[in-house]
Amino acid sequence: MEADEDILVQNEAVEIACLELRPKDEKLPDPAEEDERVARIDFHCSGCNMHELVHYFGMQPPFALGIKYPEENYVMRDPFQPPPPRWQSKPEYYISLGAKCFSCLKTVCKDPGCSFYYTATFCLPCGMEKLKNWPVEAQTRLRKQLAVSQSDKGN
Repeated sequence: MEADEDILVQNEAVEIACLELRPKDEKLPDPAEEDERVARIDFHCSGCNMHELVHYFGMQPPFALGIKYPEENYVMRDPFQPPPPRWQSKPEYYISLGAKCFSCLKTVCKDPGCSFYYTATFCLPCGMEKLKNWPVEAQTRLRKQLAVSQSDKGN
């Protein structure tokens, strides 16, 4: 047997289609545009005006294996870790930057001076508005957080 006869092909038509030349007017896909490791989603906090590009918006980031948030979050890969090879699916380090306010839908970061989490993320103005409807423990936590963020702004 010759070496060419040893090659096994599952679907000959698919293999031939892959080998055919593309028409001249058809562009090749840009690998940089297809790379899911590049951050493309714009995150802008309405509280502190922080602006960052993130990799994912949703509840279950594909690069954080086994993680499912109770609400949609803006998530980015850890910028201090090297990106893993594309073909390797392993859990990565990640940072959840923020979410949309449950009441007004403004985007807020996780900073205590911008948002508060109680069953969902609330921007501080909406949190103060809803405060009287929450349990005493949540009211105490938010009041303490507001006091700390007010003292930080004073310094």
